[in-house]
Amino acid sequence: MDFLTFLAIYIGGLALFIFVSLFGDSSAFRGTPVHSLHWLFTKGCCQGFWWLLHRVCGGSAALSLGNASKYCCEKRNPILQLFYLTLLAVSYYLYCRDVFSLLPLPYAPSWHQWTGAGVLGVCLLIFGVTSAADPGVVTADNEEFHQSLYPYDDVTNAQQDCDTCHISKPARSKHCRICNVCVARFDHHCGWVNNCVGMYNIRFFLGFLLINLVLCLYAVTLLCIVLSGILHKHNLWYERTPWHSRGSGSLVRRPANRLLQWLLVYYPVPTMLLVFLSLGTLMIGCFFAYHCSLIARGMTSYETFKWQDYKDHCMEMAKESRPVRSFKAWQVWSRWRESAAVEQQGRALMSANLYNQGLSKNVADALFPTKACSARKQM
Repeated sequence: MDFLTFLAIYIGGLALFIFVSLFGDSSAFRGTPVHSLHWLFTKGCCQGFWWLLHRVCGGSAALSLGNASKYCCEKRNPILQLFYLTLLAVSYYLYCRDVFSLLPLPYAPSWHQWTGAGVLGVCLLIFGVTSAADPGVVTADNEEFHQSLYPYDDVTNAQQDCDTCHISKPARSKHCRICNVCVARFDHHCGWVNNCVGMYNIRFFLGFLLINLVLCLYAVTLLCIVLSGILHKHNLWYERTPWHSRGSGSLVRRPANRLLQWLLVYYPVPTMLLVFLSLGTLMIGCFFAYHCSLIARGMTSYETFKWQDYKDHCMEMAKESRPVRSFKAWQVWSRWRESAAVEQQGRALMSANLYNQGLSKNVADALFPTKACSARKQM
């Protein structure tokens, strides 16, 4: 196995682990191997470690670690915020020391130092705004107003009271057990900004994802230009084939694995930054695209789980309404047709999304919540 193949397998495995850990709990992967791997990487490993710690160190150590875990996972805390800021600071320091110091190069002038700092400053600004913005906390004072914004669909949202906040929860709201408040049009609790994402700050959260995506794309693009310029400067893009009796050898492009090995030996930090930032770009891009698709369909992350439960219920009803049929192992086509018929019948039982008002209105709901609320109030 050559070095390039090993690196590709390593990066692919790391990307798979990150993807499964972050997105494997989504309703889209329920009942699939991705969901099972997510349980293994998160709860399964934790339970195994917990059992081992209890056997080796006793109950007191397990209790102390349990309290620490409860604080990290079930209480509002700035741990991920500090980790995010540390990640930015270390990456920017390495970028200044090992990438900006190489400028200027062909197609990479020195003013990239200032534009890079500007994009980072905007990223930090939006991070602060998203962390401090009101997600749409529902209180006794504004409960009636939020009740008038969305009707109950009795599918994913049914009328019920919040025993903690002592209010009647508006449609599409949810009580966040981490922040201990009810949030209007609740999407999810984001540990990276230590805040809930709801009606009034979803636009800032999307901006936070977008500016991080722009920052990573900018850094990756500049790194590609810089490393390409280094290879060009040292005349490493091409090599001459062995000399033959007919004349001198011809120039051919040097294999990619040899170029990568040379960069890792002489420029290890920029090369590893390129790998790390490429993975970050892919993850942030997928997360940003996922949230854009939810907004386009008039849904929230929390509602996707409720819709999946509702879909499973309709599929179960459709399956129970059909006559029981048994198939032989070789009757693959018949089994597939029966499964497709159950799927079609189950979808026919499902109600439409009451909150999907079309692309333009869904986007306006997310990006201009005050304007959308005023329009609803006048209707």
